[in-house]
Amino acid sequence: MGRTITPYSRQMLQIEENLSDFRRSLRRSDQEIFDDLIRISKLQVQAGVMASLPYPIDSMIISMLIELKKEINDLKKRLEKIPDK
Repeated sequence: MGRTITPYSRQMLQIEENLSDFRRSLRRSDQEIFDDLIRISKLQVQAGVMASLPYPIDSMIISMLIELKKEINDLKKRLEKIPDK
């Protein structure tokens, strides 16, 4: 028989577990953003069905995404302070 392929949702959980040390090393506020990004990725399960296991660059990409998410959050807060016309 052929080799069974691990379901994508289980791969996502494995990735999350593999990155747990990375997550723990982040500042508390960055951990919250990391968790937001993980939640967002779980909303796109169908789109990622063909994804493969993570490569070392994954943690680099997540770091970049965290910084971008922080910038977006900051911009949203600044926009909320602007009075409506």
